[in-house]
Amino acid sequence: MDIVYAKSFWEMDMESAADPMDAFVARVAADGFDGTEMFLPLISDPPQRVLELHEKYGLSHRIIDIVTEGDSPADHRTSFDAAFERALAYQPDLINSHTGRDIFSFADNVALYRHAAARSADAGVALVHETHRYRPTYSTIETRRYLEAVPDLLLNADLSHWMVVHESDLSDQEDNVEIALQRSRHIHARVGFEEGPQVNDPRAPEWAAHVERHIELWRRVVDHCRTNGLATLAITPEFGPHPYVPTLPYTVSPVVDVWEVNVFMKDMLRDRLAPHRR
Repeated sequence: MDIVYAKSFWEMDMESAADPMDAFVARVAADGFDGTEMFLPLISDPPQRVLELHEKYGLSHRIIDIVTEGDSPADHRTSFDAAFERALAYQPDLINSHTGRDIFSFADNVALYRHAAARSADAGVALVHETHRYRPTYSTIETRRYLEAVPDLLLNADLSHWMVVHESDLSDQEDNVEIALQRSRHIHARVGFEEGPQVNDPRAPEWAAHVERHIELWRRVVDHCRTNGLATLAITPEFGPHPYVPTLPYTVSPVVDVWEVNVFMKDMLRDRLAPHRR
């Protein structure tokens, strides 16, 4: 199984560049990533140009992030269909979806997940649903209920959110975590802690135990994916900008360079996890 490392443009100042997409893809390649993970609502470039830039800079992998939105489950289904169709035009290797709402009924969210699984199967494109606050997957407990109800439901393991929700390193709920890890096919590699979804700097020694705990969980995802015959697992270091990164009061200046942190995470995980493609 290949492990590839993707880079999000979440923390990049896209507005300051004359050609933002070219600048982003060029920087991703220069910093040794294998591909990109792009948030669909923020992509203005047409699909063909995005594909050409990936080829130009030798990037082999594309992940597109989509979101469902609206006031009702019906709105979320409609928005999923529209976003899913648009995402397909970028020829993604994987679509990562923020799907449903924590305030919807269990039955409504199950119906949405089943609909999404059917669309993924029909299109022949892998689809995962991100574990995230605000979504039905906001906790290990609720996520397990959905995994048991929808056998085709696969996850993007963004585990830092659960650290906050449960105010725990998750070692006190091993059964729920293990079921989720077995069904994870993508990783957002951000280190959270009991009081927040992002430590200020994973390189700092005071966070060493939290970094090790996350690596332990991510390694189990890698092992499950390999056992299940997955050809490629993508990992996206996903430390984010303000308000995820702590900032100094009044100036809102970040305490670290978040892009540098994500490059560090990529390099560290290449050393600590399995072989990679590049």
